[in-house]
Amino acid sequence: MNELLVTQEMTTTSLIIANHFGKSHKHVLFTIDTMNCSEEFKVPNFRPSEYVNSRGKTYRGYNITRDGFSMLAMGFTGEKAMRWKESFLKAFNAMEQTLLKQQKTVDWTAARLQGKAIRKNTTDTIQDFIEYATNQGSKNAKMYYANITKMEYKALDILEQSKQVTGNFRDTLDLMQIGFLQVAENIASLAIKKGMEELLDYHDIYTLAKQKVTEYAQSVSWARLN
Repeated sequence: MNELLVTQEMTTTSLIIANHFGKSHKHVLFTIDTMNCSEEFKVPNFRPSEYVNSRGKTYRGYNITRDGFSMLAMGFTGEKAMRWKESFLKAFNAMEQTLLKQQKTVDWTAARLQGKAIRKNTTDTIQDFIEYATNQGSKNAKMYYANITKMEYKALDILEQSKQVTGNFRDTLDLMQIGFLQVAENIASLAIKKGMEELLDYHDIYTLAKQKVTEYAQSVSWARLN
């Protein structure tokens, strides 16, 4: 039913309505022109437009929103008209869902790109921390790459989920999880930097980062439940 709508704009046209409801376009234009509704409603929902017919002549028309269509179609009666009303409203709803999905995809992509930048900053910090811990005598400092990541996943309750995914686990996260993980990584990175600046023992620095991430995760959990 999406062919009834102007793509991406959540509107249909007066000409399309005339054709599908078996009415002359002049009749539909007259109905719109003389519609007894406020200008506040009419202006955004019935937008003047033009179209060119098969002979190359330009005629006026309207681009009509879902609310405008609902108002206009109130006067269309009969079984056939009712079927077309249902078809148009289904088409509007289908287009709305498509646009919402597209927007979610755009938002997710932007968040994922931002997450990669934050992850790069975090891994750079962990690399500095590995060198710091090694200089203090750690024999397994390289394990902090995995350990800090697992610590963040566990705090945010996505550790078990990560074990069930092969490949890039982060690409399977939803928008909310990406946002939470970005904040957790930033918190861990800041705690590690602070600990190194204060020349703390590397064990204490890891403990500090874990404490800060856990406190954040608990606050997020409380907020989601309330």
